[in-house]
Parts: sequence; structure tokens; C-alpha cells
Amino acid sequence: MLFCSACAMISRLAKGLIAAPSRPADDTPIKPSRDCMRMKSGGLRFCVGALFVVLWAGCYPGEIDSASQTDVVLTFHKIGADFKVNNTLSMPDSIVDISKAAGASSSLDHQYDAQILAKIQQQFQAIGYTFVNPATTKPDAVVLVAGITVDNYQAWAGYPWWGYWGWWGSWGYWGYSASSAGSSSWYYPWSPVVVTSYKSGTLFINLVDPDIPPPQAGQAVSIWGAALNGMLEGTSTEILSRIATNITQAFAQSPYLSTQ
Repeated sequence: MLFCSACAMISRLAKGLIAAPSRPADDTPIKPSRDCMRMKSGGLRFCVGALFVVLWAGCYPGEIDSASQTDVVLTFHKIGADFKVNNTLSMPDSIVDISKAAGASSSLDHQYDAQILAKIQQQFQAIGYTFVNPATTKPDAVVLVAGITVDNYQAWAGYPWWGYWGWWGSWGYWGYSASSAGSSSWYYPWSPVVVTSYKSGTLFINLVDPDIPPPQAGQAVSIWGAALNGMLEGTSTEILSRIATNITQAFAQSPYLSTQ
């Protein structure tokens, strides 16, 4: 239920907050690996891609040896966007909590905001962008960062098949027996129910060009976007290291972002 609520919130965000390019393009990762995915679509909105990431977070296949194996990095860009003209950028000093923005409760931890934003700024600066104070200088483009976390739960019961096959020598109903003619009973106890839980998170990075007219009032056109998803498990140092690695990967698979 928590997962479905998160999906609904992302869907509403996709419809109202950010207008996607009319013809977004998929990005080809450098050396595709388990933490990179490609999506091809002629008319796919960036936020729909973000919704896919959250859906992906709800079902990790196979056996996982480490949380980093669940990491996914998606990037999108507007075809025809001239990134070389957007030399100056500005970025808010906090990460938008998508759950709260949609009026729902949230477990997003803002303790990593400063480190995450610093890493994003560092990556933009490394490819030629300059960050300015929007209070004194109008930037060419704006970097918007948002995040959401999802609490995932799984439960199952191990059934005690041994010795409970019902009638002697037959494949009767499990848990049922007849110790004497005309009498029957259901066997208990059931095995304990096992419940596991894990937290997954998605970070969205949008590069918005305010000079491009939006399709509707109150929207903004994103010329580049990245969605980073993975399990929020491990120590603070481990989580931050993975986030930093995935931010680096997002820029590595977007070579066209350079201003040079």
C-alpha cells in the first residue's frame, strides 16, 4: 500500500510539476553495466521514466549480495537542446521532498542534502558550468533536485509439510489427519510468518531552461534529467559513497552536457 501511494504521488508530479521535452532522447551509457539502463522512447516524459524507477524499486529480482547491486541510473535529454549556451546555473540549497510536496507523509532523511548537492555542483563545474547567486545574477538554467523514499515489506510463511500429509500413504490435504475411523482434526502449529523490510530511494536531478516556453502555465521545461534509484541500506558512509558513484555515472553517460 505504501508503494502504491508513492507511485500515485509520482504520477501526479509527472502531470503537474515539470513538463517534459516533446521529443526526449534516451542516453547511451558508457560501458553499460548493472547500474545503468537504457530506455528508448519517442514521446516518453522524464517523470514517467521516474515513475518506472520507483516501480523498479518495488521488486528486485534474483539474489542480491550487496545493496549496490540494486542501483539504477537513468538519464534523459531534450533533443536539439543547446547545452553550450547555458553556461551559468543556480541550484536551491535543499532537496525537494516529493512526498511532502504531494501532501503525504515522508521518511526522506535530509541529512545527506549538503553532500549530495555539493557532488552535483562539482560534476557540473567539472564540465564547464558556473554557479551564480540568483539573487544577484540571473542564471541561464536551474538545477532542481528532488527525492523520495519507499518502505518495502515482504512476508511469507514456511508451511510444515513433513508428517502432515493427511491419510496414511496418500496425498491427502496437508494439515489434515484421521487417527481413527470417524474422527479428524487439523494440525497446528503453523510455521512462523517471516517479515522482511527494506527502504529504497530515488533521487531526481533536473536541468531546467527557463527561456523555453512551457506547454502550460506553472510548468518548466527540463532539458536534461537523471533518476538514481537503489536500496537505502548500509552505513551512512556506504550510502553516500553509492550516491556519489551514481551521480558520477549520470554525468558520464551524458557527454553532451559539456559547455565546451
